[in-house]
Amino acid sequence: MIAMSNNKMQLESLLSNIQEGLKKYSIKELNEGIISFLIKKSDKSIEINYVLEITSQEFVISKSILKSKNLRGIRNEAKQIAFCLLVNNLGLSYRYIGKNIFFCNHSSVGLAIKKMNQADPNHVIDKNFIEKYKKLENKLLANFTNNKTI
Repeated sequence: MIAMSNNKMQLESLLSNIQEGLKKYSIKELNEGIISFLIKKSDKSIEINYVLEITSQEFVISKSILKSKNLRGIRNEAKQIAFCLLVNNLGLSYRYIGKNIFFCNHSSVGLAIKKMNQADPNHVIDKNFIEKYKKLENKLLANFTNNKTI
């Protein structure tokens, strides 16, 4: 019974603080503030930069081209693989990747993950996509396993 009353007090305190926050800020502002706080708490800029670097090297394109909009063909594939690495290996959210790294809609990230999850290893295009992803994933893991940063 004591644990229940402590939890209730903590919950009431949390809700009253949120209520005070909502008096001063909009829900959107509070949401962005929380996200900003969490991002600062778990900064992965070194790992993100490394993913962009190895992806652009693999596909022989610059980072700025990799991050540009309206890519087609092999360049779009590079961007999709970068999305997959950032989500699957760094644990970044679709929204964070879209908003803060590639400056695009987060649904593009979701489509890349869907492509990866539904890839057919017997289909040549899908097989190549998976192989390139695995190759870059191995580079990423090897680099940060040695440095013990990830």
